[in-house]
Amino acid sequence: MRSLNPQISIYRHSGFFDLCSGPHVKEASEIPIDGFKVHRFAGAYWKGDERNPMLQRIYALCFESKEILEKHLKSLKEAKKRDHRLIGKEMDLFFFSDDAPGMPYWLPNGLQIYEELISFWRKEHKKRGYKEISSPLIHHQDMWEVSGHWEHFRDEMFLMRNPKNPDKFLGMKPMNCPDAMVVFNYKKRSYRELPLRLADCDSLHRFEKSGALHGLLRVRRFSQDDAHIFLMQSQIKQEINNILDLVDRFYAIFGLSYSFRLGLRPKKFVGGSAQWDDAEEILLQILKNRFVSEKFSIDPGEGAFYGPKIDIMIEDSLGRKWQMGSIQLDFQLPGRFGCKFVNQQGADEVPIVIHRVIYGSMERFIGILLEHFAGRLPPWIAPIQVALLPVAERHSERCAQFMSLCENAGLRVIEMLPKDRIPARIRMAEKLKIPFVVVFGDKEAASDLISLRIGKKQQHLSLSIIELIERVRRNCSSLALVPLEEMGNDKEA
Repeated sequence: MRSLNPQISIYRHSGFFDLCSGPHVKEASEIPIDGFKVHRFAGAYWKGDERNPMLQRIYALCFESKEILEKHLKSLKEAKKRDHRLIGKEMDLFFFSDDAPGMPYWLPNGLQIYEELISFWRKEHKKRGYKEISSPLIHHQDMWEVSGHWEHFRDEMFLMRNPKNPDKFLGMKPMNCPDAMVVFNYKKRSYRELPLRLADCDSLHRFEKSGALHGLLRVRRFSQDDAHIFLMQSQIKQEINNILDLVDRFYAIFGLSYSFRLGLRPKKFVGGSAQWDDAEEILLQILKNRFVSEKFSIDPGEGAFYGPKIDIMIEDSLGRKWQMGSIQLDFQLPGRFGCKFVNQQGADEVPIVIHRVIYGSMERFIGILLEHFAGRLPPWIAPIQVALLPVAERHSERCAQFMSLCENAGLRVIEMLPKDRIPARIRMAEKLKIPFVVVFGDKEAASDLISLRIGKKQQHLSLSIIELIERVRRNCSSLALVPLEEMGNDKEA
């Protein structure tokens, strides 16, 4: 309830004290009856420790009026319809198994989305001088001790005893940072190589608590569109501005609005305060010079343990905000790993590193896209772009010829065989969120004109076979946000 009592206050209940931001009311009688609703129930563990007995958690909603409550409930209902887990099942994209909790199984349709996003990522990064690498999944404890992850991140890692040294552990990597340092140290480096942009999309594993797992949005196995950029201090501002240009390029493709959140040093951090002061000031000045104050916020204590970071916050079609990519300025890890390059004076110098991701977790990004678009993904990443529906067996030969032409044009196409009636197959194509549907009957088999069904609005367009395929191909290859008829018949995004 935003207007009742906005100041920070102490909350006390049966001897339990907590500092809450509120807002609060002094007594329950201040709560309007028609603005209150018990929402749901859930289990919870005291202090998040699963060794404690499970407690009952009650969620309730409270607003200043019935109208505001109903508006919020309507938003929740729409969000439920867009739940990526339901959409993923309908579209045959992914599933989870109790054999590997928090680790998605990607099905062919889902993997197609994944690969299209990565393909776009590779093309855009290659243009900008990034070099892609891949590195091992498991490392000795010693590496994690050098990087600082052993001290700051051990409880969130998958660990196993080292069979050759039972006093030590092996850890599955929760992030790619240490491996980038190892690759940098692989050979002697010169200032002429900088900025050196190393990118990778390796699998990562984090032992998230079971209660925190949520479809693709919070998983234990995931990939990031990671990059580590080694550079000199004089190159920082230009490089971060280049990254911000890349952020704009990627998010504009999906019609996503975004803002930034600058995370400053946490309570536990590595390195000296003076270096942290410098790093924080650099990032703050870049944001101030580039954006109006409404475009970014400052979040004390939310930086990474090795450096301050700029988190990228996107807003979806329901107005919900999600933290996705991040840009982190690191003065610490290169020194801890002994990274050096030969500077212009011929002396060894420790580089600075920018850690950055644009999509963030690929799994989470796909989950958010599915909810943002309610499953109706832009045609270029739709797992199936064209569905062909022959009315009867006698139309199958003509349909197969058209399918071959679509495949030669690089389109992802399926034929939905005439086992069911046309309305049932159209409903199935709608369920799979296929942007373009072609029904083949006697009229289509006898002529060169094809009727194209477009998107959820059931629009129809009659074109020659060659023209139809070319327009659909251009629509898909142009990174268009919507099917061609919804964007004015052929306008590119």
